[in-house]
Amino acid sequence: MKRNVIVAVTGALSAIVILMGIPGIHLGYIQISPAVSLTIMHIPVILAAVFAGYTGAAVTGLVFGLTSLVNAAINPSGVLDPLFLNPLCSVLPRLLFGLSAAFLTKVLALIPRMPKYANTAVTAFVSSLIHSFLVIGSMYLFLSERMTAAMNGLGYLAIMLILLNGVILESIAASIVCTAVMSSITVVKGRKSKLGAEISKLSEGAMQDEAESSNGSEDLSASRVSDVTSEAESAGKDGEAKESE
Repeated sequence: MKRNVIVAVTGALSAIVILMGIPGIHLGYIQISPAVSLTIMHIPVILAAVFAGYTGAAVTGLVFGLTSLVNAAINPSGVLDPLFLNPLCSVLPRLLFGLSAAFLTKVLALIPRMPKYANTAVTAFVSSLIHSFLVIGSMYLFLSERMTAAMNGLGYLAIMLILLNGVILESIAASIVCTAVMSSITVVKGRKSKLGAEISKLSEGAMQDEAESSNGSEDLSASRVSDVTSEAESAGKDGEAKESE
């Protein structure tokens, strides 16, 4: 993909992340309990990984993490939000998540004859799981005591089991949305390519018509030259005959 296209895609998806993460609105978060909220803000990061590679995924993942940090500072809505004030819990996991999504889609692309929409669906589902594991894991890794206290003494594995249903729903939603986007883009590209083929056929037909008309004019010119030459020869012969008489 060309560099300017990567920049455009990355900018557009980063803008969507910022819009979804505006403090107080929480368009990208779905609160399911006082302690836990599901997010759909990771979906633009996955799309960036699919369409813009490592660069787009890293930038949008970074933006995602920063919006999470800003939301935790300005308008906290859950008991875990104070933990997101630590960039190691809010920014770093989202950055690693974006890079892992880009890596996953590159690896899946190596599988022969794997459709792009299947690649996107698997990438979205698996990377969504990775995102949840990274975020919760970073809290237990860097802020273990505070996280354990917030979770009433439950450890990492226990919390992941409790959140598993919600995490799977989050992954399914991401897979559906990302696959729908990829499919729609594929359809649009297919229509454009068919139109391009028709235009190409019309162009080739016009070129053939021009070539035929050019050949016809050349043939007509050649026949005219031949007629003039034959007339000149016949006139010369008549002149020679009169002189001999």
